[in-house]
Amino acid sequence: MRLYVARHGETTSNVMRALDTAAPGADLTDNGRAQAQDLARRLSGFHLDGIVVSHLVRTQQTAEPTASERGLIPRIDPRVAEVPAGEWEMRTDMETIMSYVRVVMGWMAGDYSQRIPGGETGQEVLDRFTAAIEDADEESLMVVSHGTVSQLWANSVIGGSSAGSLPHLDNCGTGIFERTGGTWRLVEWNHRPTA
Repeated sequence: MRLYVARHGETTSNVMRALDTAAPGADLTDNGRAQAQDLARRLSGFHLDGIVVSHLVRTQQTAEPTASERGLIPRIDPRVAEVPAGEWEMRTDMETIMSYVRVVMGWMAGDYSQRIPGGETGQEVLDRFTAAIEDADEESLMVVSHGTVSQLWANSVIGGSSAGSLPHLDNCGTGIFERTGGTWRLVEWNHRPTA
């Protein structure tokens, strides 16, 4: 299986630095729509059997140029949605944002038991995202998801500490993975080869 995990384009909430994780979520900005067009161009040379998006509108808007170009209908799967901010939803203050980041960094370090207040544990996030990938039967799949959940999943499947040092995915950045048997290999992260 070849897997393209893409982060959505820039949203109005990204610009505000808001913890926007609940449905339906913010729309893409004009810049975000341009990023989505660029993503479609960057992937134009790669075969895709299908596209999966989260239930948040920004992933669907991001996938639209790629799907339209290829005649594909994206499949909505809430399991690939962002790590929910819970009680911190739509907060923009630095103290709350850093609290969110500290929990996520604990997960990156391997302690998946910590819970976002009013949200999920790291293990719950990983279980749902992994299940969405495992349930897919496409040989070449694009998943348009979110930055934190994508980095967490990458960290878990390619071996912990090395992925923990990966930079956060840019808006419309991609992680390209190949699976042989039960082992995933990271080929590219944020448009940069990793091998």
